Amino acid sequence: MSKLAGMAINERLFHVGIMEEFDAAISSCNQKEAVALLQRAEISREEAMVAVATIFENPGRYGYPKQ
Repeated sequence: MSKLAGMAINERLFHVGIMEEFDAAISSCNQKEAVALLQRAEISREEAMVAVATIFENPGRYGYPKQ
């Protein structure tokens, strides 16, 4: 079993060391990069796409500036 199992998305991103890259991808509206980074954190493509779309729908809710 992976060390990332059971971790939240932010925890996974932090553990893998790509939190800042993910924040930059979201801030620049780079959906493809954001999904790829989530996949590096062992999140399935489908789940990553849903997560990124959800963040883009209401970025302020997740601590990002409104697009």
